[in-house]
Amino acid sequence: MSEYWSLSCEVHSGKEGVCYFGDENRGHVLSHTFTLKDAQARGFRKWCSFIVFMRDKQFLLNMWPFLVDNLKEVIRELQDFAEKKYNAEEAECPQRVARLSTANSGPGTYNNSKQSRTFSNITNEKHVFIRVHMWLVWILSAGARHFIEIFPMSLLDDELNYNLEHQIETEDGFTLVNAKLPVNLTLNSNEPETTSEFSEVSGKSTIVILKDLRAVLGKDQFRQLLYSSLTGVQILVRGPNVERLESLYGLSSLIPRACRRVKIQATEYMDPNKCNFIGVDTSIAVPLPCANVCRLDIVADEHKVTNSSSHVVRWTGALPLKLPTLLTKIEKSLENEKLGISTIKAHLAALQEEWSNIAKVVHAMRGRGHSGDLSELMLNLGAGPHDKKLLDAWSMGLPPNPA
Repeated sequence: MSEYWSLSCEVHSGKEGVCYFGDENRGHVLSHTFTLKDAQARGFRKWCSFIVFMRDKQFLLNMWPFLVDNLKEVIRELQDFAEKKYNAEEAECPQRVARLSTANSGPGTYNNSKQSRTFSNITNEKHVFIRVHMWLVWILSAGARHFIEIFPMSLLDDELNYNLEHQIETEDGFTLVNAKLPVNLTLNSNEPETTSEFSEVSGKSTIVILKDLRAVLGKDQFRQLLYSSLTGVQILVRGPNVERLESLYGLSSLIPRACRRVKIQATEYMDPNKCNFIGVDTSIAVPLPCANVCRLDIVADEHKVTNSSSHVVRWTGALPLKLPTLLTKIEKSLENEKLGISTIKAHLAALQEEWSNIAKVVHAMRGRGHSGDLSELMLNLGAGPHDKKLLDAWSMGLPPNPA
């Protein structure tokens, strides 16, 4: 715990509360600012803050709900101690009246040379620092038991299974665990990267498929497909079997596996609540284009009209003025002709992991009832209001009641 001025220029906009600041070079800080009543302090309040420092920004923000909840309990108890002492002192000698009387006695009579009182005096608790130390030790130990610094793969790979029986405690208080199954992060592997439903087209890279779609659709229609895929709008693909499979394969790869609900060859149309990627034959009746369904119609070569496109996107929704950050980065990667297929693949995998973890943090905060803190937290995570729809859609792949 430290004085308020120790935070330099970093303050909370609401005076009291939680704020984050830091960078990759100096580290990352979560600060919970609060006040204690003090009859002898200027303004009758003593400004204080608890500071949590970590090198890992994502790990710190993952622990945000846990740290804030427990620090609030510590602060509440300290404030109760301070208020009891303040009320007792005010009952004996009201400081506001005493200061006004001194000020009215004439210039030069008011002396504010008193030194700041210690925490023991403010709270009237002789062993207050021992109490605070015990609280903080418990928070650190409980956090180390329940929060583990691992790859944020929960949205990316359902098969990853961690062996929590063999743990290594580090000097920094982190817990290292080994995976029961090897974690394969080799992105240049030729092994199939998807389930058996796409085995027929899995030999073709998803990056090549996306680039081909962009080339045949054009920038505007491809952007509609990207936006719909990332934000939970149902993607309905009609057309020949191979082209339909390839399109579903490429577009569904843009979102975490846990968020995919794919029907590659439905015999009838299915509601968006049941699947977010659906492929049907041209003989299947489908709904008219609407805001909740983005339809990609693929015309077979034998039915194609001269000078007409073989791929057409039909969607009545409107793109927002500011596109999701992830969509913009994906577009730039696919447009960059200097990047090879393997490089783009690695980049998109890293982006998906990053935004999966952001969705996980926001989902956990919402599940713990901290909806009021989401805007500031999202900003600290590198997301903004324009990313909310994407994060909401990706949260659907997480458990309903996060710990």
